[in-house]
Amino acid sequence: MNQLALKEINHPRLSQLVVFLFCGVMWLLPFSRYAELPILGLSWVGLYLLGRYWKSLWADQKIKTYFAVFLCYFLAVILSAPDSYWFEKTTLIGVASWRFFLAGIAVIVLIQSAKFLNLIFFGISILAIFWSLDAIIQQLIGTDIFGMKAYPGRLTGIFSENVKLGPVLCLMLPMTMAWLKHQKALWRWLVVLLMLTVIVLSGSRSAWIMSVFVLMMFWWHHVPGRRFILLLKVGLLAAVVGVTLWFVSSDFQARVERSLHIVQGTESAIDYALADRLPIWETAWNMFDDNMVNGVGARGFRKAYSKYAADDDSWMEQGTVGLHAHHWILEVMAETGIIGLLLIMFAVFKLFAFFYRDFRKGLHWPFAVALMAAFLPIISIYSIFSSFWSICVWWVMMGAFAGHSVDE
Repeated sequence: MNQLALKEINHPRLSQLVVFLFCGVMWLLPFSRYAELPILGLSWVGLYLLGRYWKSLWADQKIKTYFAVFLCYFLAVILSAPDSYWFEKTTLIGVASWRFFLAGIAVIVLIQSAKFLNLIFFGISILAIFWSLDAIIQQLIGTDIFGMKAYPGRLTGIFSENVKLGPVLCLMLPMTMAWLKHQKALWRWLVVLLMLTVIVLSGSRSAWIMSVFVLMMFWWHHVPGRRFILLLKVGLLAAVVGVTLWFVSSDFQARVERSLHIVQGTESAIDYALADRLPIWETAWNMFDDNMVNGVGARGFRKAYSKYAADDDSWMEQGTVGLHAHHWILEVMAETGIIGLLLIMFAVFKLFAFFYRDFRKGLHWPFAVALMAAFLPIISIYSIFSSFWSICVWWVMMGAFAGHSVDE
């Protein structure tokens, strides 16, 4: 590892720009494609660094590992393109994914200090608090401060008609908790309570699971001497919040009641509890079974759906189709086949091997935990090949690599 050579690349002003652009990705995330603008800026910086410091970069283990992970993603997508049900889209996703590699180079190389990483934690924390307060206003008066209404039955805040607030806040929660470590206890409890309340009211059960995972990882990582006491406090707080929301939020009550149908054990009850996911998962398996080598093509799921759906598929009966598999493993299998599955599993192995040894050290912990939360095998969430969620996933991955081996 040529870590010293990488640390000798010193551009203070350019580093400040990269910090600003990196935070800007999340700041602009709710506003359609505008989040691509800071990614484009980071890509240009990454291209400059590659051109100027080629030998130093390729001698560094961070860069080697990041490239290996990216290459697995790229190959999984591009190898599914030749017979894709949506050739143009699959090819575009593959080619455009290089922006994540170039942007990652800029972030990994120029954000190598605790000062910059803590500044990012602060910026993301302020944004998370603002989004949460804005969502609470929406819950109370029907619109947020920008006049945006929530999606029916969900609390969506600044994301308006898109049900993305809960999962995104879950990705930001570890960074916020890293910043809160240096604040007074009262602020820590109030901010975490605020964010968790919004996550619960967002109605995303996957976000509920992600937030619990983040809290448990923080509990395991940061409070070894008082874990039992903190667990009791959190448990009591969760019970109070849950009971309160049950009585004040009909949407939350309906979400919980729907979830409880799963205990009935019948296929129809389980499907209802899972928001009609079973037909989508069955169709995803059918796609994989018939296109086992390289799938139906990244993002080709919606184009192939009608061919592989059952005759009594509830989505087809409604005149629509499943847009994606709603489970990242099934999505990889259906859209990229065995080739893609092996490549993505190898990428997961590389990430685990790289971060495992020093997981308790350095400032990569918040990003690494967010990345793990996004890939929990028991959540049903967005497509990893979609523009929105791929931005989120690659953003936390860039941060994890940047913070690796950087001491607090």
